[in-house]
Amino acid sequence: MRRTLSAVLAMRGSNLFALLGLPRLPEVPQLDAATQRAYEEFTRRYLDSPGTLDRLRPPGKVMTYLRWLAVHHQVLFHGSQRDGISELRPDRESDDSTPFGSQRAVFATDDAVWAMWFALLARGRGFRSTRNGVWSVRGDRQTRQYFFSVNSDQLDAELLTDGWLYVLPRAGFTAEPAIAGLLQSGQWVNPDPVRPIARFPVIPTDFPFTSVIGRHSDTESLVRTLWNARTANRH
Repeated sequence: MRRTLSAVLAMRGSNLFALLGLPRLPEVPQLDAATQRAYEEFTRRYLDSPGTLDRLRPPGKVMTYLRWLAVHHQVLFHGSQRDGISELRPDRESDDSTPFGSQRAVFATDDAVWAMWFALLARGRGFRSTRNGVWSVRGDRQTRQYFFSVNSDQLDAELLTDGWLYVLPRAGFTAEPAIAGLLQSGQWVNPDPVRPIARFPVIPTDFPFTSVIGRHSDTESLVRTLWNARTANRH
């Protein structure tokens, strides 16, 4: 067993993720000069200090802009069903499977897709739990893979609803350490209150993985959930 684990961890990043086979996004498209200027002007006007909590909608597709923003600016993202949050305070609504994820802090991510999941997830009648995550090899954004699953009696069309994605300054946050120095999650924490610098309304059609949201049961192992996500991604 130890030898097998060592062999897996010794694999190069692209081969390791081919083994996992979870859903991925295509690479961030090359922007033309006009779009680049529009993004930069929008960011200077609305997100640069002191920022704004006005209801924002970026030029073009919201996900393309947010992925560009994550690469070019020192920001993080936080998804919520709540509108008008002026300050995020250290808290944790539920226990995580790791000590890092269970601490009392402001949680954020450098991945807009993952944050959007929490913004859009409808925790209505029949909802019990969610399993979700993103990871990459040593923080390489182009190798990131995702899984999203719910334990819920809700219909597929009821799993997501409108929500809010908040942009936070990265200063003061600490990233979750890589597993075995290799697999990096997109999770960050800050022990102090954080004031958002912008907010974006998001809708289910903004989410790029609606077709591969899985279902799990109370007794299902996480390994099985991941395997199901891998299988769904191949169909």
